[in-house]
Amino acid sequence: MKRFAISILILLYGMAAVQAQTEQAPSIHQEQLEQYKNMALSPEDWQRRNEQELPAARPKTDDTCRLQKRVFGWHPYWSNGLESQYNWKMLSDLSYFAYEVNATTGMALNTYSWSSAAVVNQALAQGVRVHLCATLFSNHATFFGSPTARQTLINNLITLVQQRGAHGVNIDFEAVPAAQSANLTEFIIALGTQLHAAIPGAELSIALPAVDWSTVFNVSAMNPYVDIFIIMGYDYYWSGSSQAGPTDPLYSFGADYDRNHSRSISYYLHAGVPREKLLLGLPYYGREWETVSNQAPANTTGAFHSSRTYKTVRDNSATYSQGNYHPASTSNYYVYPSGSLWRQCFINSEHTLGRRYQQVQQRGLAGIGIWALGYDAGYEDLWNLIRDNFSTCAMQACADTLYDSGGPAWNYYHNENTTYTIAPPGATSLSVQFHSFQLENGYDTLWIYDGSSTAAPLIGAFTASNSPGAIQASGGSLTFRFRSDVGVSAPGWMATYECSTINSTEESAAGAAPLRIFPNPASDEVTVEYAVVEPQTVRIDLYDATGRVLHSRSQMQESGQYQARIALPAVSGPLWLRVRIGEKYWTKCVVKR
Repeated sequence: MKRFAISILILLYGMAAVQAQTEQAPSIHQEQLEQYKNMALSPEDWQRRNEQELPAARPKTDDTCRLQKRVFGWHPYWSNGLESQYNWKMLSDLSYFAYEVNATTGMALNTYSWSSAAVVNQALAQGVRVHLCATLFSNHATFFGSPTARQTLINNLITLVQQRGAHGVNIDFEAVPAAQSANLTEFIIALGTQLHAAIPGAELSIALPAVDWSTVFNVSAMNPYVDIFIIMGYDYYWSGSSQAGPTDPLYSFGADYDRNHSRSISYYLHAGVPREKLLLGLPYYGREWETVSNQAPANTTGAFHSSRTYKTVRDNSATYSQGNYHPASTSNYYVYPSGSLWRQCFINSEHTLGRRYQQVQQRGLAGIGIWALGYDAGYEDLWNLIRDNFSTCAMQACADTLYDSGGPAWNYYHNENTTYTIAPPGATSLSVQFHSFQLENGYDTLWIYDGSSTAAPLIGAFTASNSPGAIQASGGSLTFRFRSDVGVSAPGWMATYECSTINSTEESAAGAAPLRIFPNPASDEVTVEYAVVEPQTVRIDLYDATGRVLHSRSQMQESGQYQARIALPAVSGPLWLRVRIGEKYWTKCVVKR
């Protein structure tokens, strides 16, 4: 249940000022570049070291699956040798990290063996687009103040991309001061113009901060020259945070800090980045702190902090034995004792990362970014998660939960103007049921359109407590537009949607028996009735509105009619049942009395 609260704008500005200290904090990109430079190992050293330490497991390649979204992964030079672990079919773009810019000259302080790196050859051979990432983390005024340095960098990047037969340049300029905003824009325009002219079909991509505190990135002016914008959707909670929290909260972790994926996506869309160019960068790492408590949230002691890769956590299951779920932010974390204090590690599980993928789908973004490739080496789970969400083999549930930008616990945000479309693949009909609805009376309004854009017929405009209730589309898509003012906010809404597809009709026509769930609504228990037409594995999952699995069972069953009784846990809100029989699946909403 969302708590009802009125937020005064001046309080929001005050909190933004408190959190703005993170503007100058080193990002994970800078932090880890400096960390690995200090280890004094060359890219070739890392190649040999990683190849010697490779685990036996290798990701499987399914040649029948094809990506339908962009998956853009940064490959830092210290991951050299781990590329044999990559599932190339589930990767569309590889960005080699990094061309480290000399701010005075524009030349490279180091290219980390870009010209000979084996991973570039392998990516190109696999049909993956390859980009060279240029980094500049300081001395921006020096660089932008020198036309010679700027042009030297542009010339060098174009030449290096041409030499490898690569596909583009990725710009990762961070902590750019507000005074250099116009110069940054001018440089991006010059680079984009010259790159596209010199290499037809080449792409310019740019990494965007999760929160552009000083409005440095003029994305609307850059848009004609930039092909891909990637939100670095991490470091919301960083190494110096006074409170432990998720590095990439889908929604806010607490009431006193309202920065998260949902808000970042809305910000950049509103600022002028087209959906078809916007990627959400996601971490294959997490943060661990020493804390004064085993509860979340908890204050940090400042005595210990570290980043942890997905591989590190999986390899040390005795330490990271029991994941905890934070529903408000849709985040996963581990807690274990450390002397008289505690350690808390916030890092995504497959479930919480999957919920972020669903946000990418719901918001109609072009895909995802990954920091960093190789951080999951030896495990197939995250490659399979990409396959199951963004490929032609995706198990697209024809049902899901919709929240306003505040998610399940918090109010929506001030000054929003967002539009998104729900159009499940292959849907022939679509229905939405609003279970709660509360907007500020007056200006804050939700418009719902019967189709794939705001040009479709308007179903209605809803404000205050005038809930849309049950909405039925005439086809397989609905479009939502929401606008809020700069004064107050309210709890917003929670809704669920379901659809029917051509596939489900074809399955019935081919002899697959219908799925029946009864009673529905239910109080304590539902019965799932289904048929198996040949020996198949049957899996039944029950999960809540956040996507958290509450019950799961799987077994091989012979042909015949079956009934399964599923106890409903004492949770509020709608539940979902997904039944998979062989390669066919159905998802149904269960409403609790």
